[in-house]
Amino acid sequence: MYRKSMALLLALIMLVGSPLGASAEDSVPEKEGYVLDFSTEFNYGDLDTEYWLPQYLPHCTANTAGSSARYKVENGYLNLYITKDSPDYFGGQPGSVDPDNLLWIANGIQTWEKNHLHPGGAQQMQVEPYEGYATQYGYFEIRMKMPDTGGGGYASWWLIGTQDDAHSDGTMSKQNGEIDVLETFFKSPGVFEPKVHAWDDPDLDEWASKVELDGDPSDYINEFHTYAMDWRPEGITFYVDGKEVAQTKESPQYRMCMILSMYINSDFSGWDEPENEYPIEWLIDYVRVYKDKNGYDENNRLTEFERFIKELSDSLCVFMQRVLSFFQNLCTQCHQFFERLLSMIPVLYSPSNSYLLS
Repeated sequence: MYRKSMALLLALIMLVGSPLGASAEDSVPEKEGYVLDFSTEFNYGDLDTEYWLPQYLPHCTANTAGSSARYKVENGYLNLYITKDSPDYFGGQPGSVDPDNLLWIANGIQTWEKNHLHPGGAQQMQVEPYEGYATQYGYFEIRMKMPDTGGGGYASWWLIGTQDDAHSDGTMSKQNGEIDVLETFFKSPGVFEPKVHAWDDPDLDEWASKVELDGDPSDYINEFHTYAMDWRPEGITFYVDGKEVAQTKESPQYRMCMILSMYINSDFSGWDEPENEYPIEWLIDYVRVYKDKNGYDENNRLTEFERFIKELSDSLCVFMQRVLSFFQNLCTQCHQFFERLLSMIPVLYSPSNSYLLS
């Protein structure tokens, strides 16, 4: 009886001590200087619907079949997939495309839902609010394989503001900025594209970067890699496999939720092309969010003028590095030039050529 009581007490302590907002899953490795705030490890046979809604922006379409997620959780991974006969998000014909008719296949899950959640999509349906997980600031990390396919389409791990400042009908929010932590086109698995969209946020600027990843592009299809961002008041730093690849000098200043989504036939990522191979599968090992143990100081946020000076300083540093690199590459040629110049000095100083020095 004593042992049973101790076991029950220990289990209760572990439950109470688990990170706020984290799924009750297996132990997650610690990150130095941070505490775990959220994790989904996909180690069980179904999606944890306490934190993930198995739909993609259902308020934007009247077609429930089109917005419902197609996924499997097996072997410790989430598999989001698109098949040849996946339904059109807006209720059009399933499957492939006629370029004159924009059919749009979307598949995704999200940690938040409400009317007018994403300013890029038109409101079609009234929905019950879903509140799984949202937060402000943190170290966000995903471990995944790029979809093994070709042709048109892309996958994205992104955050959108929860719009806590919206009117009662969900409109008029300025807290709807977007962070694309990961956006990868099926055609280019070796390219990493982090972005920030301001939408209606007057304090946020548009920003985008295009990073060529190290190694062979096929490595990112055949092997798991980590993609992360450290979101702070002063800006966002993006990482691939722990290596910094891009940085902003500002960031959204409000809570945001997460969305995992993939698409084909969208207007800017390419059509469903002959080289597309079905099913298009996106394997995700985990999604985690850590918080800095020291918290986040809002005073670290730069003013617009300070950002301007910093950007100017950074640009000058990059310019000087390029100049130095240029002359280093020309070191041999420069050395030969000065040797020739020095060899001409006696000629330059000869009486017959004194006019050269006048």
